[in-house]
Amino acid sequence: MMYKYSIIIWALLLVCSLGYSHTASATPTPVATFPIEIIDNRTHIKFDGPDGTVTFLLDTGATSSVFFDLALIPPAALNGADEARINFPAIGKSAVGKRLGNVSLSEGGSTFISRNGLFISGDTEVRDALEANFSGIIGQELFEQYIVEVDPQKKLLNLYAPGTDLEEDFELEHRLQMKGHTPYIAFKSRLPWEKRSSVKTMLLDSGYPGGLVFWSERHFMQATSASERKTLSENQMGVLTAANITFGSLYFENLPIFIASAVPVQSSERDGLIGASILAQYRHVIDFHSERLFLSALVDEKGEPVQITDGAVYTPNNEDFKVKFFGPKIPVYPVFTIYASKSRPMSPHKQGASDHN
Repeated sequence: MMYKYSIIIWALLLVCSLGYSHTASATPTPVATFPIEIIDNRTHIKFDGPDGTVTFLLDTGATSSVFFDLALIPPAALNGADEARINFPAIGKSAVGKRLGNVSLSEGGSTFISRNGLFISGDTEVRDALEANFSGIIGQELFEQYIVEVDPQKKLLNLYAPGTDLEEDFELEHRLQMKGHTPYIAFKSRLPWEKRSSVKTMLLDSGYPGGLVFWSERHFMQATSASERKTLSENQMGVLTAANITFGSLYFENLPIFIASAVPVQSSERDGLIGASILAQYRHVIDFHSERLFLSALVDEKGEPVQITDGAVYTPNNEDFKVKFFGPKIPVYPVFTIYASKSRPMSPHKQGASDHN
């Protein structure tokens, strides 16, 4: 399972307008809408099941949708099912399942049809690692069929037809790099352990509940001493740190970062991943078709930024870690602040306690 370490991080979300001046226009109508819950930062979609509501994890990193509950699969969808393998980047594991035909998932008047999903049964290792208290996973096929909007405050997931223009309704935009059907975010920065700035290519993985993970031998080598590397590698531990990072129009202050000591085979072509704890702070749109990510900060009824409290740091593969901070000195009680890079508001005044169990 993914361990949760009780490092309390107060997150104050501050976003400026960046000079945008949107003209009023009709709001596009979604072709389908589903209720959601945000659990451990991750989006869970609610559907009608044979015995009540069932939930599916929304996962941009899953190459296929996955079903764990046989009761949700019509017999025709299992006829002549071939076996196939699916990768789970967030936990560095893979599993073999039976390839399915069409499976309809509905709620109210909305329906999503999963095509070529996988039925996985009996693989408790993967389910335990995923903390799979859900009936399945909706993977990249949803994003291939639709433009997907997630609204954590209204607890809704909206699906739009490809080509729908949603840009005017959002404050921030970042380009996606699509490699096949998998989304990546590339940004150039100099992290505290680096001698010079470099481009980082990170998988956008809404299935991982944490923030930033580096699966990179180069970053692990630069962030550790020879003696630290030996101890950490022998004990399969990583490094937990925090850094200020800018990418696109966003500035992340004291962003928690996990640097793994071992690189999963399936992660060798990327530097790491960006997880759901960042996405959960925004109403956001993921558009595979135009290769764009749209973001708007969550605000309360008075229009003030919502204060986010995340009481956990997640390690992908059950790793323990060494806490290590690089200069300038980070406060004992870390503060996690996100705001637009063109604005530098005052530091947040609230802090949380830090306790590594």
